Amino acid sequence: MKANTTAAERLIELANESLSVSSHAVAVWHIPGFYYDKEGHQAAKRLMEADAQAAFATATAYRLTGESVYADKAAELIDGWSSVNVGFADNDGPLVSAYLGTGLILAAQRIRHYEGWSAERRERFIQWITTVCLPAWDGIPGRNNWWSWSLYAQLCTYRFINDSDAIHSEAIHLKKHIDESLDLSGFIPEETVRGTNGMWYHYFSLAPLTAAAKIVLEETGEDLFRWVSPSGKSLKKALDTLLYYIDGRADEWPFEKDQNVPKPLSAYTWPLDMYEGLTHLYGDPAYERFVAPHRPVASHINASSGYFQSYSWCFPELDR
Repeated sequence: MKANTTAAERLIELANESLSVSSHAVAVWHIPGFYYDKEGHQAAKRLMEADAQAAFATATAYRLTGESVYADKAAELIDGWSSVNVGFADNDGPLVSAYLGTGLILAAQRIRHYEGWSAERRERFIQWITTVCLPAWDGIPGRNNWWSWSLYAQLCTYRFINDSDAIHSEAIHLKKHIDESLDLSGFIPEETVRGTNGMWYHYFSLAPLTAAAKIVLEETGEDLFRWVSPSGKSLKKALDTLLYYIDGRADEWPFEKDQNVPKPLSAYTWPLDMYEGLTHLYGDPAYERFVAPHRPVASHINASSGYFQSYSWCFPELDR
């Protein structure tokens, strides 16, 4: 990558690489639990990791350039899953389909008015996300980062299908989750017990929570970024708390020591993607100082696969 590359140039480069990707969709997507079958989990996840990244990159490139070659590829990959997949299976199906499937929904959002993606194909995609994906996401039993991803994925879906009533309903659930999952100090109790990955899991829960809040703000005007719950919980407090430790103070983390944090930080490491998006929303100088040396920020890459880990804050500079 050449020096002084812009976010748009980095995105277009990725989109060009993505033009050679073909769909990896399967009828029933089996995703075993990560802590039970790590290798099987990672192998299964790569199917949608490759497709979601390519669809997102090409759809975003189409939005930037208007070139149909990018929209055609995004539509092909979206169609691959909506025409082949009929369900998710095994322990991690609902979670993984939420944090990767949102990449396909965001791609669809970017090409929804492209004439080359017919109404029939668009309707087939809607049928897939509403009859296959939504039941899996809404049925998630846990209320840790799994529910954070569920709420975000559902809000992405309802925005795409223009269901304002459902968006308002999910906003209520989102506020409830913020109030119940955070504590007054800004920690997430269910994620503090994650051993040396506690800080990572805080990011992995806050990223979809904040991305969900962004949809609520854009679609309803309600600002949950500055909202304080009846019991005094807030996204801002949680974000400030995580930033304090990730910004060179991981050794002060008050739970298990030797936290697994990215060293060094880069355009492709967590939590820079999230704070880059939030820098604009909050105008907080601390966020700006933290992110600025690493621009242009792309998204957090899954080290085991080389693909984007999830789709809460990908190329946030381009989404403003």
